[in-house]
Amino acid sequence: MKLDRLIVLFIVVWIAWAVAVPSLLGDLDRAASFGDSFGGISALFSGLALALAVYSMVLQQKQSSEFEKVTLATLEQQAAAIKLIEESLKAQASAAKVGALSILIEQEKQRVESLKQWGESAGDDSKYANGIKAAQRRIDDYQDKLRQHAD
Repeated sequence: MKLDRLIVLFIVVWIAWAVAVPSLLGDLDRAASFGDSFGGISALFSGLALALAVYSMVLQQKQSSEFEKVTLATLEQQAAAIKLIEESLKAQASAAKVGALSILIEQEKQRVESLKQWGESAGDDSKYANGIKAAQRRIDDYQDKLRQHAD
């Protein structure tokens, strides 16, 4: 909004100057000489504009460099957080695996006890011997997996 007003102000001043100088000085040759007298000032302002443009680029470069540093630091923090999350997930998965194997071992032990009781109630202790051996093998396998997981 302010930039629009500033542009309009410059245009009005330029038009007013274009109308006022010839009417004040009366002659176009005299007005041209008067305008040429500002050549040094014009060069000074042009040099100042160039210096400000270079200064602006230097500031922009510094700002860009600082932004890159902050961005890299943020990315490093995020990478560290992701690594912690990954380690936490691995620990949770390990705990879940140990829990699952423990439950399976308990279920197989209950199966062995049930098979023994059924054999006793049937009057033949060896009636379910194959099932008991299979359950015991599974228990041994699960316990081996637990030991391997602990290592």
